[in-house]
Amino acid sequence: MATDILRPRSIDEHPLKRRIYRVPTPSIKAMINLVDECLFMFLGGALIHGRPRIGKSCAIDFVLTNLNAKRPKLSAYKMRCMRPQAPSENTFFAGLLTAVRHPAEPAASKASLRTRIVHKLRQVTDTLGDNKVVIFIDEAQHLREIEYEWLRDLHDDLENNDVRLFTFLIGQHQLLAQKAALQAQDKEQIVARFMIEELAFKGLTSEAECAAVLGAYDTSGEYPAGSGWCYTRFFVPRAYSAGLRLAESAPRVWRAFEDAHFAAQLDGPTEIPMKYFTAAIEAALLTSADTDSETLTFSASLWSAMVERSRYVMARRAGRSILGPLKTH
Repeated sequence: MATDILRPRSIDEHPLKRRIYRVPTPSIKAMINLVDECLFMFLGGALIHGRPRIGKSCAIDFVLTNLNAKRPKLSAYKMRCMRPQAPSENTFFAGLLTAVRHPAEPAASKASLRTRIVHKLRQVTDTLGDNKVVIFIDEAQHLREIEYEWLRDLHDDLENNDVRLFTFLIGQHQLLAQKAALQAQDKEQIVARFMIEELAFKGLTSEAECAAVLGAYDTSGEYPAGSGWCYTRFFVPRAYSAGLRLAESAPRVWRAFEDAHFAAQLDGPTEIPMKYFTAAIEAALLTSADTDSETLTFSASLWSAMVERSRYVMARRAGRSILGPLKTH
């Protein structure tokens, strides 16, 4: 058997099979550019909004990895905002301390918790040699006005200690309503610090965007790292050796999602959340691994079946049932 079709590891070990991998998307690249711009221009942060299940939380992890690689001296953290029954300053600062890997008991006094997080971040920045700290707040639509005030106070406390905090609010579209409400109340000290910059985080909206993501399976993603075994080659080595590339399927993948979208009479233009896009790609690769050959192709009918297996339509309908009845066209 030719060595170019002998996988270096078993399929069960592959990150795609285990669903522990990430691929870049146009929205992730836009988010990386926004974070870089805020750091370069010393803007306090930004508001990043999008529909549920569109890939925002995974994007945070991707951006954190990117920041760690480009700026090893930078401190960067992620905090998930859990909405309690009533705003609690103790709970809020205890959550921040957990996010920066310095947990404390919420029962400690408010002053103690605030002092502790300032001390911790000052200590980290002094050790690393970069006075900038980045915090991504996931599900930020759960923040209330008083919590923005506490966050603003933390910014001021850190600035008085020569530490610059950059806060990126990631959440659903309710964030835009929060910004409008704060503007209506003349809360400029909050809006100017956290919400001047905005980014609409979207799913895939065109054939070209599909091609860009599919190309990552053909090129940038390798397992094992540095082995030359891109994801496409790993699952269908014979077909890959014969010239098959996932990126060439972009027109058929896009058409399959678009056809499913319109056949189901879903609202608005087609916008594919990464959860369902990657589910279709994973199903195609895992299914084709059993039938790999030099003549294997990813046909239009296969992609239609994979889109159905991704549950894209079911998920969109479930979401609409919460928001209201489906519109008919």
